[in-house]
Amino acid sequence: MKETLFILVVVFVLAALTAIRYRKQISGMIGFAKMLKEAKQNISMGSTNVKRQTEKSIPLVNCSKCGVWIPQTKAIKVGDLYMCSNH
Repeated sequence: MKETLFILVVVFVLAALTAIRYRKQISGMIGFAKMLKEAKQNISMGSTNVKRQTEKSIPLVNCSKCGVWIPQTKAIKVGDLYMCSNH
């Protein structure tokens, strides 16, 4: 009985030391598992979630002066052209 208890204590200590040593890798694996679970749920929800995301998005426009892509809400419209600043 004492030997079994001693072996269990040694195994527990080794497992604890291993968990401390590899805690970053363990937390990364847990995060990856959560990401896969969320992806699976999003796939099972279908395209209804995709429609909601596209409704919230803001279209990007290309500045005709410098070529930078900016949100349409922050762009300055001059005729049919969009500018990123007053310059």
